[in-house]
Amino acid sequence: MKLKVFSLMKNSLLLLFFIITFSSFAQRQKSVNSEVWFGFMTSGQIAPKWSLWLDTHHVPDLFLILRGGLTYHTADQKFALTAGYARLGLATPFSEGSLIRPENRPWGQIVFRVPSKNNFSASFRYRHDMRYRANLTQTEVIDGFSLNHRLRFNVSLRYNWKNALSPHFNFSTTLFNESLFTQGPAPSSNPFEHRTFLLFSFQKKTVTFSPGYHIRFSLPTSNTLVINHGLFLWINVNYKFKDFRRHTLKEFPGDHI
Repeated sequence: MKLKVFSLMKNSLLLLFFIITFSSFAQRQKSVNSEVWFGFMTSGQIAPKWSLWLDTHHVPDLFLILRGGLTYHTADQKFALTAGYARLGLATPFSEGSLIRPENRPWGQIVFRVPSKNNFSASFRYRHDMRYRANLTQTEVIDGFSLNHRLRFNVSLRYNWKNALSPHFNFSTTLFNESLFTQGPAPSSNPFEHRTFLLFSFQKKTVTFSPGYHIRFSLPTSNTLVINHGLFLWINVNYKFKDFRRHTLKEFPGDHI
C-alpha cells in the first residue's frame, strides 16, 4: 500500500512539474498574485448512510461561495456520492474586487477511497460543476446567465500522524492536487486550471483546523500564465444528529475543497 501511495504522490508531483515546465516552453507572460483563502465546512450525519453538507469558501476580492449538498455513503465507505447546489458572488474585471456577479451552480461529485489499513490513505474525486454565471459587458453586469461545464479531477494523499505532536489532538497532513477543465456551451476565458494544496490538520473531537499553503496555475485564452498562491485556513466540523454506533461516516477536509 505504501508503494501505491508513493506512486500516486510521485505522479501528482510530476503533473505539477509538467505544468510549470510547459509554461516555460510556451514562453507565456506570467502574472503572479497573492491571495488568502478561508473556508468553513460542515458535514452532518443524518442517517446510517447519509450526510448533509453545508460549507462556505471565501477568497477576498475574488469569490464567495455558499454550498450545500446531500451525500450517500456506501456500506464499505469506499464510495461517497454527493449532489447539491451553490450560490456565488464573483468579482469582475471592472468591479475592483466587489463581488457583484452572481452565479448559480448545481453540482455533483463522486469520491473513491482506496482501502488502507495503515496511516497512509488516498482518495480520488470527480466533481462536475454546472456554472450559470450572469452575463457581462465591458462595464456592467447585465440580465441573463451563461452556462459552462467544469470538470474537476483530483487526488488526495493523507498521512495520519495521530497524536505525534500532542496527546490532546490528532494531527494529519494532506497533499491535494486538482485539475479543472472548463467547457461550453458559453465561451470560457479560463479553460484550464491546476490547484495544489498542502494541509496541516489539527483535529480535536468533531472540529478540525487546517492551515496550509496553496498555489493555482491557470492558462487563460490570453498569452499569460496566471499564478495565484498564498496561505489558507479551513475549519471543518463533523457532527451527528444522533448516535449512529454501527456506522460512523468518514469525512475529511479534502472532500470539501
